[in-house]
Amino acid sequence: MALDIYAAKDLNHAFEIASMDPEKRMEDHEVSEPEEIGHFLYDIRDELTNYTYYYQFDPYREIQLEADQVPAIKTFSQSIVKWLEEHGTEENRVIQQYGLSFPKIRRFADKLGHVCDVAMEHGYGLSGLGD
Repeated sequence: MALDIYAAKDLNHAFEIASMDPEKRMEDHEVSEPEEIGHFLYDIRDELTNYTYYYQFDPYREIQLEADQVPAIKTFSQSIVKWLEEHGTEENRVIQQYGLSFPKIRRFADKLGHVCDVAMEHGYGLSGLGD
Protein backbone atom coordinates (compact mmCIF):
# COMPACT_ATOMS: atom_id res chain seq x y z
CA MET A 1 0.00 0.00 0.00
CA ALA A 2 1.80 3.08 -1.28
CA LEU A 3 0.73 6.64 -1.86
CA ASP A 4 2.58 9.25 -3.88
CA ILE A 5 1.40 12.86 -3.87
CA TYR A 6 2.21 15.19 -6.78
CA ALA A 7 1.92 18.91 -7.38
CA ALA A 8 0.07 18.64 -10.69
CA LYS A 9 -2.61 20.28 -12.83
CA ASP A 10 -4.63 17.08 -12.89
CA LEU A 11 -4.26 13.31 -12.65
CA ASN A 12 -2.92 13.04 -16.21
CA HIS A 13 -0.17 15.52 -15.37
CA ALA A 14 0.64 13.52 -12.22
CA PHE A 15 0.91 10.32 -14.27
CA GLU A 16 3.26 12.13 -16.68
CA ILE A 17 5.51 13.18 -13.79
CA ALA A 18 5.40 9.68 -12.29
CA SER A 19 6.37 8.06 -15.58
CA MET A 20 9.36 10.34 -16.24
CA ASP A 21 12.86 8.93 -16.26
CA PRO A 22 14.14 9.18 -12.65
CA GLU A 23 16.99 11.48 -13.70
CA LYS A 24 14.55 13.90 -15.33
CA ARG A 25 11.72 13.65 -12.81
CA MET A 26 10.70 16.82 -11.01
CA GLU A 27 11.47 15.67 -7.48
CA ASP A 28 10.19 18.87 -5.92
CA HIS A 29 6.76 18.00 -7.36
CA GLU A 30 6.34 14.72 -5.45
CA VAL A 31 6.37 13.13 -2.02
CA SER A 32 5.90 9.48 -1.08
CA GLU A 33 4.22 8.38 2.11
CA PRO A 34 6.51 6.25 4.26
CA GLU A 35 5.10 2.85 5.14
CA GLU A 36 2.78 2.96 8.18
CA ILE A 37 2.56 6.75 8.29
CA GLY A 38 -1.10 6.61 7.33
CA HIS A 39 -1.90 4.61 10.46
CA PHE A 40 0.18 6.95 12.62
CA LEU A 41 -1.52 10.08 11.24
CA TYR A 42 -4.95 8.52 11.65
CA ASP A 43 -4.24 7.70 15.28
CA ILE A 44 -3.21 11.29 16.10
CA ARG A 45 -5.75 12.93 13.77
CA ASP A 46 -7.52 14.81 16.57
CA GLU A 47 -4.28 16.64 17.35
CA LEU A 48 -3.60 17.65 13.73
CA THR A 49 -5.00 20.60 11.80
CA ASN A 50 -6.95 19.86 8.59
CA TYR A 51 -6.56 16.07 8.81
CA THR A 52 -9.90 15.65 6.99
CA TYR A 53 -8.38 17.25 3.88
CA TYR A 54 -5.41 14.90 3.94
CA TYR A 55 -7.63 11.89 4.63
CA GLN A 56 -9.09 12.31 1.13
CA PHE A 57 -5.88 10.80 -0.22
CA ASP A 58 -6.33 7.06 -0.59
CA PRO A 59 -3.46 4.58 -0.95
CA TYR A 60 -5.71 2.37 -3.11
CA ARG A 61 -6.85 4.84 -5.78
CA GLU A 62 -6.21 8.14 -7.51
CA ILE A 63 -7.59 11.44 -6.26
CA GLN A 64 -7.18 15.07 -7.31
CA LEU A 65 -7.44 17.88 -4.76
CA GLU A 66 -8.08 21.25 -6.33
CA ALA A 67 -5.72 24.20 -5.96
CA ASP A 68 -7.94 25.87 -3.35
CA GLN A 69 -7.39 22.90 -0.99
CA VAL A 70 -3.58 23.00 -1.16
CA PRO A 71 -3.17 25.62 1.62
CA ALA A 72 -5.13 23.32 3.96
CA ILE A 73 -2.71 20.46 3.22
CA LYS A 74 0.22 22.84 3.80
CA THR A 75 -1.24 23.71 7.22
CA PHE A 76 -1.71 20.00 7.88
CA SER A 77 1.98 19.33 7.14
CA GLN A 78 2.97 22.11 9.54
CA SER A 79 0.76 20.60 12.25
CA ILE A 80 2.67 17.31 11.94
CA VAL A 81 5.93 19.16 12.62
CA LYS A 82 4.33 20.93 15.58
CA TRP A 83 3.09 17.61 16.98
CA LEU A 84 6.59 16.14 16.72
CA GLU A 85 8.08 19.12 18.54
CA GLU A 86 5.51 18.86 21.34
CA HIS A 87 5.75 15.07 21.76
CA GLY A 88 9.49 14.43 21.63
CA THR A 89 9.32 12.03 24.57
CA GLU A 90 7.01 9.71 22.61
CA GLU A 91 9.47 8.81 19.85
CA ASN A 92 10.29 5.35 21.26
CA ARG A 93 6.58 4.47 21.46
CA VAL A 94 6.03 5.65 17.88
CA ILE A 95 9.01 3.62 16.67
CA GLN A 96 7.76 0.51 18.46
CA GLN A 97 4.16 0.91 17.33
CA TYR A 98 4.63 2.13 13.75
CA GLY A 99 8.29 1.60 12.88
CA LEU A 100 8.65 5.32 12.19
CA SER A 101 11.32 7.58 13.65
CA PHE A 102 10.60 11.25 14.23
CA PRO A 103 13.23 12.31 11.65
CA LYS A 104 11.49 10.14 9.01
CA ILE A 105 8.10 11.65 9.87
CA ARG A 106 9.62 15.14 9.85
CA ARG A 107 11.19 14.58 6.40
CA PHE A 108 7.79 13.50 5.08
CA ALA A 109 6.02 16.52 6.61
CA ASP A 110 8.67 18.93 5.32
CA LYS A 111 8.58 17.40 1.83
CA LEU A 112 4.76 17.49 1.79
CA GLY A 113 4.91 21.17 2.72
CA HIS A 114 7.42 21.80 -0.06
CA VAL A 115 5.21 20.01 -2.62
CA CYS A 116 2.35 22.23 -1.46
CA ASP A 117 4.55 25.30 -2.00
CA VAL A 118 5.32 24.14 -5.55
CA ALA A 119 1.63 23.52 -6.23
CA MET A 120 0.63 26.97 -4.93
CA GLU A 121 3.43 28.63 -6.90
CA HIS A 122 2.16 27.08 -10.16
CA GLY A 123 -1.58 27.19 -9.39
CA TYR A 124 -1.73 23.39 -9.30
CA GLY A 125 -3.71 21.04 -7.13
CA LEU A 126 -2.40 17.88 -5.50
CA SER A 127 -2.77 14.47 -7.11
CA GLY A 128 -2.65 11.35 -4.98
CA LEU A 129 -1.67 8.17 -6.81
CA GLY A 130 -2.21 4.98 -4.86
CA ASP A 131 -1.40 1.37 -5.70
